[in-house]
Amino acid sequence: MVCTVCEGQNLDYRILKSLQECRTETGSRVMWWTSNSVILAPLVPTGMAIGGWVSDDKPLLADAATVGASMGTSFGLVMGTKYIVRRPRPYIKYEGDLVSVSTEPDPSFPSGHSVLAFSTATSLSLLYPRWYVIAPSFLWAAAVGYSRLYLGVHYPSDVLVGALIGVGVAVLSHYVAQRLREDTPWAPSDAVVLSYKFSF
Repeated sequence: MVCTVCEGQNLDYRILKSLQECRTETGSRVMWWTSNSVILAPLVPTGMAIGGWVSDDKPLLADAATVGASMGTSFGLVMGTKYIVRRPRPYIKYEGDLVSVSTEPDPSFPSGHSVLAFSTATSLSLLYPRWYVIAPSFLWAAAVGYSRLYLGVHYPSDVLVGALIGVGVAVLSHYVAQRLREDTPWAPSDAVVLSYKFSF
């Protein structure tokens, strides 16, 4: 099926309209599961914290705190922005024209799912800067962002800004954590040292 776009509308609208015309039942199911996979993101710092506690690994515990702080800060920033901007969801603004697969109760801008996905991907990539961590992490984050467009619940600009916030807060969190660790009695792990260098 050839996707078409509507002339005379903004880019956000044209992209969503094109995706809507290409949407399939199978694709919608896959994108729904992809989108909701982000609810597992908090398991990353939780698992790290448990591992650090069991093995008495203080650097790993600190890493878990950094990842958790990054996710929490970026998500809080996004939720605050949502209710300041109060951008209506695309299926509300273009009711009857743009149709979503699911609905969401909060405002559209920016995308909270994208924030959590990219914050997680960036944090893991900074801690473990190896291709087999970076590539899957960002592929997953990009898939989550794309799924929000495919499902029709976000504009592309919502996803883009959400991704930028997630990446930015994660980098800042790791920089701050590294500076705080300089005065700790235990030496940071090699992964932490690499993450500091990699972030620049």
